[in-house]
Amino acid sequence: MTDSGDSHSIDMGAVTRRVRMLARDMQPRILVVDDDEIELELISDRLAACGLEVSRAPGGAEALKMLEQKWFPVVVTDWQMPVISGVEMVEQLRARGVMDTYVLMLTVLDSTFDYERAYDAGVDDYLTKKAPDVELLARIHAAFSTVSLRRSLREAREALARQAK
Repeated sequence: MTDSGDSHSIDMGAVTRRVRMLARDMQPRILVVDDDEIELELISDRLAACGLEVSRAPGGAEALKMLEQKWFPVVVTDWQMPVISGVEMVEQLRARGVMDTYVLMLTVLDSTFDYERAYDAGVDDYLTKKAPDVELLARIHAAFSTVSLRRSLREAREALARQAK
């Protein structure tokens, strides 16, 4: 995989090793959500090329069902989808108390209002579909790092609470 705006190539083995190290006891698993079949396939293939386990959902409703059945550390979702949009999906996910799943909004929308609306809904990160592969991979790396740190913090807090009893 190369950065589409640059002739430099990315060492996919290094990316995969780093993500796997960060994932620690979690699977390097991602759920990609997009109603556009071609976009869904392209994004999924880009991430699978890094050695990530990629599952696909063709919309927000399907993604919510999948997230009820299986934990995904990272979700990459489009915003504009019929029935349940990406933002609505995130709002429902957060309303259910799911805070340990990192959500990256990957969309064509790029106004200041869009960013604010997404973050208000509970999105962790926001990237436009125009972004080069290297930026998407950097954000995925940051997502796994954040999930790992959140889990470590939660475990430390639980250990302290047990010791305080």
